[in-house]
Amino acid sequence: MGKPLALIFEDEPMIVIDIEASLREAGFAVASEPSCNRARQILALVEPDVVILDVLLQDCISSSVAEELVARNIPFVIYSATDIEGRGEAFKAGTFVAKPADESVLVALADSMARASTAARTLRESSRDG
Repeated sequence: MGKPLALIFEDEPMIVIDIEASLREAGFAVASEPSCNRARQILALVEPDVVILDVLLQDCISSSVAEELVARNIPFVIYSATDIEGRGEAFKAGTFVAKPADESVLVALADSMARASTAARTLRESSRDG
């Protein structure tokens, strides 16, 4: 079994650098993207274990990305200085962490979510096989 995959959808490069480094140190494979359009394209290609999502990306409010995550049961952390109230129901399915926060908080949440996601995926696969 490989490393858990964390996707970071964030448009502030310095924030991405810090989160990427912390997640890699914690054993994650990591990819990042600053736009909603590319985020949706990436999600069409991969099944991440967890996503860290900013509300405001380069080209949109990321509610459509959050909707995709909810539809596919992909756990996510909303890491934003922007309030999610009135921004879309899908955001309520994520765990909100207000910026700025220590990366250790994000790593702990990502790790917990990724473990639960992996366990659920394993159960689904074993029930199909058995």
